[in-house]
Amino acid sequence: MTVVAGDRPQSEQTLTSQAFYRKWRSQRFADLVGQEPIARTLRNAVRGERIAHAYLFCGPRGVGKTSAARILAKSVNCPNAVDGEPCAVCQNCQAIGEGRAIDVVELDAASNRGIDQIREIRERVGLSPATLRYKFYILDEAHMLTTEACNALLKTLEEPPPHAIFVLVTTDPQRLPETIVSRCQRLDFRRITLVDAVGRLSYVCQQEGIDPESGVLEMLARFAGGSLRDAEGALDQIVAYAGPHPTLESARTVLGVAGPEAGREVIRYLVDGQAAGAIRLVNELADSGADTRQVALDVVETLRGILLLQTSESLANLVDVGPETLEDLRALSTRLKPSQVIGMIRAFTPGPNTRGNLRPQLPLELSVVESAELLHATPAASHASEAPIVAPPPPASVPPTGALTDPRSGVSGRPATSLPPVNGSPPKTVTATPPPTAPAPESPPAELRAPQAGILFPEAQRRWNEILEACGIRSRSVQALLRSGRPVDAENETLVLGFPYPFHRERIDDVKNRVVVEEAIARVLGQKVLVRCVISTREELAAQDPTHAALDDPVVKAAVGLGARVRQVVEETSEEQT
Repeated sequence: MTVVAGDRPQSEQTLTSQAFYRKWRSQRFADLVGQEPIARTLRNAVRGERIAHAYLFCGPRGVGKTSAARILAKSVNCPNAVDGEPCAVCQNCQAIGEGRAIDVVELDAASNRGIDQIREIRERVGLSPATLRYKFYILDEAHMLTTEACNALLKTLEEPPPHAIFVLVTTDPQRLPETIVSRCQRLDFRRITLVDAVGRLSYVCQQEGIDPESGVLEMLARFAGGSLRDAEGALDQIVAYAGPHPTLESARTVLGVAGPEAGREVIRYLVDGQAAGAIRLVNELADSGADTRQVALDVVETLRGILLLQTSESLANLVDVGPETLEDLRALSTRLKPSQVIGMIRAFTPGPNTRGNLRPQLPLELSVVESAELLHATPAASHASEAPIVAPPPPASVPPTGALTDPRSGVSGRPATSLPPVNGSPPKTVTATPPPTAPAPESPPAELRAPQAGILFPEAQRRWNEILEACGIRSRSVQALLRSGRPVDAENETLVLGFPYPFHRERIDDVKNRVVVEEAIARVLGQKVLVRCVISTREELAAQDPTHAALDDPVVKAAVGLGARVRQVVEETSEEQT
């Protein structure tokens, strides 16, 4: 009976000690999982004898790049190849599959990355093959080659001997010089889909006599993240722990994952307004040994599926889940707005500070609270940018005329104002009876005026520090972000704020943060103002801020160098200058 490698073990004694990802490595183009376009391209090239002298196989780890290179080596050297597929049983195929063929050189470029190794290849590539039709060179992790090694390889890749074929395998093609890439025929391998990974794992289980509980293989495929090698390795690990009948609980224990249903459960708690329940679930998962970063990734993946379904039902094929889970996501998508989903994705996306925490569940707890605030904000806060700000009427004991108005700016709300001299006349001081009860700092002004042309920008510049203080009453974090910006222009009732970095602009442009800024400006200037954020250079911002100009003064620089701090900048009048 003929045994085809890749479908049945070649030797029970040899293969029983092998890991699954080695035992069930693809041996033919038809065995490549999820790479049908590449398999067809290579098969047609062999069948039509249109083989390139150099190939570049690039893509994520564990998707079959090196296996495809070995299959290509078999195909071009197999005397019994049929329709571009190797027979897998002849002497040449057996020697290549077992790593005994001296004409097939597989070099690990990560540990043999210097120019000396490449010079050795150049010296030997001109020799005729010893036993095979072609000399075949596989350079794994080719992006690890040094610049000198790549330069030494250039001429050989461009004009190799007719009996030599090169295959460069890499997970990071961007690190290869363009001169190398342009001399190769590039084939991009893609991640293994959930359906393909589950199908391959199911086949391996049938061949090995493994009967997993429903949902285990899907969990393994998700855990692998598109790497079939990782999925098969995880299956091997679970079988070693739980035997031939692994359960979901044993899979969670071995892998330290909670399963995608945990991510959906966190979202349900948040949608129902039960942030405390979500935090309790996070802590239960952390105490059971689950990786909280993986839980956050499951939440993000679930939210991605919801967003795709909200965008268009035609995108359902891009949601890599089973039919039951898909229906669950459809139900959740009806309870969320796309803007809320986007905000939650940003909140749950793991950042660089998620490692090394004393409490690993802390970042996830913060994400839960942030998402709960996003979903269940008060209507006034969520729609403040769309509706005008309405303040309560003034106390009955204070007549409306008690508010004073600066005739130059129209700014009202101060009980006493000292007006500067006009045309040489002495200054005038106007007083008014203060209200019996001071308004709370958070309250907006009693009466909001319509914006006046030409007034908004200079007033915002002059009273910027007051706006910052008013913003800090509502949110210290927004105040810290706002300190990096300055008013740079005004358009009707819109104040344009400039920021030197995109991060600050994007955060202030967020709806909930922008509302805080607009309310602070309305409280200080006494008029409803909209905010638009732009990117400005440091020079443009310095031109709007007298503090920056003062800091350029040599005397000020010397004082700051001695430890002084600039607390206030006062513009000199013409009399003081004389």
